[in-house]
Amino acid sequence: MKKYFLLFLLPLLLLFNCSKTETSKSFLITVEDSVFARADAEGNLSREENAVFKRGEAVNLVLLNVGKFKKGEDGKHWFDIDMEVIDPKGNVILSKQGLLGENGHILLPNDTAESPYGIFSTTEQLEPGIYKMKLTIYDKIGKGKATVTKSFTLE
Repeated sequence: MKKYFLLFLLPLLLLFNCSKTETSKSFLITVEDSVFARADAEGNLSREENAVFKRGEAVNLVLLNVGKFKKGEDGKHWFDIDMEVIDPKGNVILSKQGLLGENGHILLPNDTAESPYGIFSTTEQLEPGIYKMKLTIYDKIGKGKATVTKSFTLE
């Protein structure tokens, strides 16, 4: 009986594991949550609950409450973000390192970045399907890092 139960349970576990659309891993810093968002005409971001975007739209992946970052000798923090986008066929179509540069050298309240994000500007030429967006945020002083990968649909 146990054998049959395990044979039934194993495929279900694999099914749920394969359909997961978000992964996250961290070392010395944490990400409380992450959400997709779209910008309005003024540039204000609003949460996109379904992670569905139209070709030509900008896709924003927002990391929420990331920290704790170490302070440098100057009393400021220094963090940066790398971004990668993978198309429905598994090809890396965008890879950018150091998105923030000097803009990531700031004083963070409570050693925490409230809502850093990456932007992927889609084009009409991209094929519809499920894409993956990966952000890696890292502490240039304390050497900690966290990576979040989420899937979104492009129509």
